[in-house]
Order: sequence, then C-alpha cells, then structure tokens
Amino acid sequence: MYSQEVLVKNLVMKIKQELFSPDVDLVSLVPPSPYDTAWLSMIPNPHRGSDEPLFKGCLDWVLQHQSIRGFWGDDDHVPTLGSLTSTLACIVALTTWDVGYDAIQKGLAFIHASTEKLLEEQNGTFPEWFVIVFPAMVELAQTKGLRVYFSHGSTALVEQVFQERKQIFQMHRLVQSGDQQQYYSLEFMQYLEALPETYDINSNETLLISQSEEDGLFIQSPSAIAYAFMKTGRKEFLSKLDSIVQRCGFSVPAIYPMDEDLLRVCLINRIERLGLEEHFMAEIKSMLGQVYRSYISCEEPKSKEVLQLYKDSLAFRLLRLHGYTVSPRKFCWFLDDEDKMFYIEEHHEIFLRAIYNVYRATDVTFTGESQLEDVKEFCRRILEKQTLKDSKNLIKHEISIPWLARLDHLEHRKFIEREEPVGPWTGRGLSYGLSCQSKGKLLQLAIENYTLRQSMFRNELKELEMWSKGMGLVEMGFARQKTAYCYFAVASTVSHSSLSCVRLAVAKGAVIVTVADDFFDKEGPMNELEALANAVKRWQNEGLDGHGKTIFKALKDFVDDISWQFFNQNGYDIKSYLQDLWQQTFVSWLKEAEWSRNGHPSSIVEYLQVATCSIASHTILLSAALLLSTPPELEILKSPQSHPLTNSLMVLTRLLNEIQSYQKEQEEGKPNLVLLHMKGNPNLGAEESIGIIQKMLEEKKKEFLEHALVINGINGDGMPEACKKLHLFCLKVFQMFFNSTNVFDSPTELLADINKAIYDPLRVDAQGISKKDKKILASYGKSQTTCVMKVQGNLRKEFVAKPYLGYGVLSLKLRKPTIFTTFRNLKVCNYSGYWV
Repeated sequence: MYSQEVLVKNLVMKIKQELFSPDVDLVSLVPPSPYDTAWLSMIPNPHRGSDEPLFKGCLDWVLQHQSIRGFWGDDDHVPTLGSLTSTLACIVALTTWDVGYDAIQKGLAFIHASTEKLLEEQNGTFPEWFVIVFPAMVELAQTKGLRVYFSHGSTALVEQVFQERKQIFQMHRLVQSGDQQQYYSLEFMQYLEALPETYDINSNETLLISQSEEDGLFIQSPSAIAYAFMKTGRKEFLSKLDSIVQRCGFSVPAIYPMDEDLLRVCLINRIERLGLEEHFMAEIKSMLGQVYRSYISCEEPKSKEVLQLYKDSLAFRLLRLHGYTVSPRKFCWFLDDEDKMFYIEEHHEIFLRAIYNVYRATDVTFTGESQLEDVKEFCRRILEKQTLKDSKNLIKHEISIPWLARLDHLEHRKFIEREEPVGPWTGRGLSYGLSCQSKGKLLQLAIENYTLRQSMFRNELKELEMWSKGMGLVEMGFARQKTAYCYFAVASTVSHSSLSCVRLAVAKGAVIVTVADDFFDKEGPMNELEALANAVKRWQNEGLDGHGKTIFKALKDFVDDISWQFFNQNGYDIKSYLQDLWQQTFVSWLKEAEWSRNGHPSSIVEYLQVATCSIASHTILLSAALLLSTPPELEILKSPQSHPLTNSLMVLTRLLNEIQSYQKEQEEGKPNLVLLHMKGNPNLGAEESIGIIQKMLEEKKKEFLEHALVINGINGDGMPEACKKLHLFCLKVFQMFFNSTNVFDSPTELLADINKAIYDPLRVDAQGISKKDKKILASYGKSQTTCVMKVQGNLRKEFVAKPYLGYGVLSLKLRKPTIFTTFRNLKVCNYSGYWV
C-alpha cells in the first residue's frame, strides 16, 4: 500500500503544478473545437490576395489533428454527433486551400461509414444545434465540389434531419426590426454560419455587432464571427478573431470569450465528483472565494442563457456545500417568465445539462425556500422525459435516488467508471469543460486514489472484524451480524484517508449499538437489562454475566480507547463525558424494553423524548467526533438535544427508522411513531400517517441542512465545520439504510455495494486517459494469480484473476463470480502494476 500512497502523492503534485500553478491560464484547460478552428482556417488573408489563409496556424492544426478513424472531434477515440459536423467543416477547410487530399478522403469515408450509426443512436430525436448545423455543412461541402455520400441505411435519417431544419426555420420566421430583418430567436445568432441565405448579413451587420456586445450571443461563437468577417470584412469582427488567436493560439475553443468562473466551477465539480477533494482543498477554497465574490456582485445574472444558468446553479450548489451563504435567486429567475419556461421545456435538449445542475442545486434547499421546490418539480419533469430515451445514465440515477441516500464513495466510483459528460454544452454540442488531457490526468489520479482507499478500507475492516471477534460480539447468537454493513456505510461517507481513526470509532460504536439494541429488544430478561443499564451508570461490571458482561466489556474498551486517543491529542480526559453519553442511551433502551413488556407510552411526545435518544445516532457520532482535529465542545456531549444540529439529527434518524420498521414493530408489540399516530387519529390509515410523518421529515431535513452547511451556523452555533460534516455523513448513512426499505436488516441487499466499495476493482473506460497513461494500463496484471478467499457460508473457493485491457474497459474476470463478504490473505493488483 505504501507504493500506492507514493504514486497518489506524486500524481497530486504533478496535477497541482499543471492545473493550479499561478502561471496556468484557465483558458488553456479548455478543449479546442475542430469545428470552430476549421472556420477560422477558411478565412482568406485580405492582404495577400486571398491566396492563403489569414490564420495558417489553424489550418495546420486541422491537418495535424485528424483521428486514425478519419474524423475530427473532441475525443480522438469516440465519435459523436459533433464529429459529423466537425469533420465536414474540416474537410471543407482543407478543400478551400487544396491541401490534405488523403485527409479529405478519410474524412469523407468516415461520414459515409459512420453517419447511420451516429444518427440511429439518437433514437429519432436530434438536438436543435445539430438539425441546424449538419445540413448546412453538408450543403457547404457540396458547393466545394465534395461528393458527400451516405450509406443506404442512413438516407432516411439524413432526410429527417433536413426536414426538421425546414420546420425549425418555418417556426422562426423573419420579422422586421425597423428597417432591418432579424430572426425572432436571438439564440440563432450562434448558428450564423449555418443560417439560410435569406438572412442578409450585410444589411444587418450593425445590428449583429450591437447585439453581440449587448447579449453575449453572437460574440461567443468563433465560427459565427469568422463567417461574419468573411461576409462583411468589418474590422470589429477581425479584432474579435485576433483576440481569440492571441489568447488561445490556433486551437480555437467553441466559445469566446470564456467565463473563467464557469471554468472554475467545472474544474471543482469534476474534482469533487471524482473523489479528489481531499487533495485539493486549498485550491478549491481559493477558487470558490473568487466564484463567491462574482456570485454576490449582482442580484440578477448578466445573461439569461444556458451557460449562465449552468454556471449559477452549479456555483450555488458548490458554495452552499462549502459553507457560503448564497441566494438561489440567480438561477431561479425563469420561474417568473412563463414564456422562458415554455421555451426551455420545448427545447430541453439544449438546456438539459443546465437543468440537470439546477436540479442538483435543489439538493441543498433550506427552510422556506419555496422557489427551489418549484424549480425542482419543473426540472424533474424535464429530466424524466430524458430518461424515457435513455434509462442508463446519470440523470436516471439522480432523480431515482435522493442525494442524501447516496454514499459519496460509491458516487465517486460511478463517476469514475462512467464519467458521463455533465458539463454544459454550446449550441453546436461541444463541451465547455476540461480538455481530454486534463480530464485524463484527473481520471488517472481518481483511479489510483480509489484503489488506495479500497486497500485502506480492507485493512480497516479486517482490524474491525478482529476487534468484534475479540470482544465476543460476533458469536452472540441473537444479535444482527452487521460489522461489514456498519463499516461499509461509514467508509463510504467518511472516506478521506486522514480520517481512519474516526471511521473505526464510528464503526465500533455502531457495532456496539446494534448488538446492545438487539439485546434490549429481543434477548435479555428485564433483570439482566436493568443490571446492564445500572452497570453502565456505575461504570462497573459487578453483577454482570453472559451477554450483558460481553456488551459492557466491549463498551468499556471502546470508551477507554477514545478517551486515550483524545488525551494524547488534547491533553485532558473526557472519559466521564463519554460514560454519561452512553448511559443516557442505555437508559432509553431500558425504557423502551419496559414499554414493550408493560404497555405503550402515553403520547407521541413522551415516546419521541425516549426514541430520539434510543436511535443512538448522536451517541455514535459524538463519540467519534472527539477524534477529529477540531472536536466539538464538551457541552454538546452533556446535552446533545440542546444543540440544534445534533437534535435535528436525532429526530431525523428516528423518523427514518420509524417509517420503515412500523410493520415489524407492530408484529412484535413494540411502540412506533406510525402506530401511535394512527392510534391518535383513528380515521387515518398507515399510508396517510406515513405521509404526514414523511412531510415532517422533509421539512426537518431542510432545517438540518441549514445548520450543517452554513459556516458559523445559525446564530453562531460554534460547532466546528468537520463535526458538522460528520453529522451530515451520519444522516446520509441512515437515509441510505432506510430510504425506501429497511436495507440494514436485509441479509443480502447491500452485499453488492459492499463489494464495489471495498473489494471489486474499478471498471474503467480507458478512452479518457492519455496515450502515455495507457501504456501504464497495458502493463496492468499481465500474469494471472490464483487467490483463496472466504465467501458466504464459510466456504473457500478459488478464482482466477485475469486483468485485461479490453475495448476501453479495465476489469477482473472471475471464473465463478460470487458475492464476497470477508477476504483473507488477498493480493489485489491495481492497474499500475503495484501489489498491495
């Protein structure tokens, strides 16, 4: 594992130098657009009699960046719809200057061979940008004498695209503006080079210039600027082209000028979704400070277009998650504009990625923010339309599982393996995000980082299992054996490498709570339960035997260990505080046992006073929080209910449990909030009562998030940020366990996720990694090794690990795939060839 740690540290240092050095221009991280570069390369030099290109470097770039398969695109390996338009533009540019004959032929061959497949992948629905641009590029190529052939199977699909373009232009008819004409939709400005000849640019050039400056539409499209200059020769357009080349070189981006705050939030978003936040915390803090200053500089956004909507919603989410106080008003403006809402819904493919991020922004809704609730419903309706076309994407995952029910570590894995493009798109379908090279470096680090975490998690789980067994908690007979469940849930939220002691403390506390709760619920006679509760109060084990003695021994070992670690770190003892905290929990369990045997609580208020303590979420969390670098104040341990954040956590975790366990507890004759609510409201059934509790739960979550996320808290609560995050992680674990069913009690439902989090190697799409890095991938596991492991049912089976690099996928093939619960003496090979 040491060699893996060194590799991760070296990669982090390299990326910091290449992405975050003061000398790095953010614009240099943006991928070039072959389409726009081709358009600049078509411009003749006005000072040389039109015999050579004005930007010869752009033409050279086109000649040098054709893929092996004959296309030009944002990715050298995987062609997209954008590859069709880019390839047509590039071969037109080469034909214009009578160069690159072989490249032209390869490009035409790609169009002929690939158009059918790429169009079929759209399932009959094409983005508006493609419907406008693709036919225009086909027609332009034909005017240059190029014979653009399509396969027989693609003819009908190509005709469909042309027909849809005709319908679009019929809908957006020319209208008068004084003595000039313009298209009704200003968004069409970005497609200027692809508009019909009926749009007379020469008679509208003044209007174009004024609109480009005022609205930021036309001015952001290098291809449109290039076309405008070729048609008018106006120096204003040439000046804009010169500024593009001076800043970006001869590899032109899809948009210019670029919003550097948008680049910052895109970079931060990718880093965090890949699970790399812990390595770039200072850089993220610095960037978010700049984003925050821009975000609050004006109440209304400068532009109300897709990129602005994307940026403001993503910035809002990131800023709130990092403790900034910001208003959602900057991206909720369209709620007041029915025409705009209709336009977004009708053209949702253009706004899809912006809407995706607006929806994600609603994850951090606070109390009273009704506009975010309205926005969420609007966005959900649009995203659900998209899932009807493609049910296997991140959007489906986003709307089917609440954010609070998703564990961060598994979310990182999902993004690493699939890494679907979630950045904003320009009108021509090109990503406004990081270059493939930059994405590849981050992806490589993410792979190594995830692999390192899995190694750490396996070691920690082995230590936890040895502790559980040594304490006698494993073979008690009556208790749920949830050691792996508890550790998996903790590791998948508290995943930073520096928090190993915190992870183990939370997991040990959760194991003790599970066993002790089962003892009070199922196994123990009242005299033994009273004896155990009194022993915890006295902190002496006299009079205990059997299971009670075992539980007390484990609890004492746990509290002694936490106290010793805290003393070493802070110089004073907190054992008495921990003893009192756990005593309160045991008293609540004893009270519930009395209710189960002698009668139910008299009221919901009485029940919740005990039940919010017996859920023990605060007990587990606060015990472990003492090991944070900035632990909570001891007053919180004395009275957890008095702190608004901890109190909210206690209530929320109890409500989540109540909703999913009422049927089981009804059968066992135990009190439950749903049952008590039904008893107090005889006219309501179980579903109605659950609905009322669920509504209360959702409102309480908003209150909790405001306490957990705002720096210094509401009215200055004084809780350290790290402790607040631990509260949030704890809620996410409970939400996952009790989201739609009680998966904590299921013997199998979480096993697949446990394997993904701790054992299963990543399945990585290597297409996003640079050629140099692929050499490292290719060396991964050329030999095979046989490993023996313990699986379900204490059976020992062999499997042959055959690492291979197939068509862009990194994986392990299992002879007999099975679900693994405990691994012994296992050697795992990561893709760089290190054995850990």
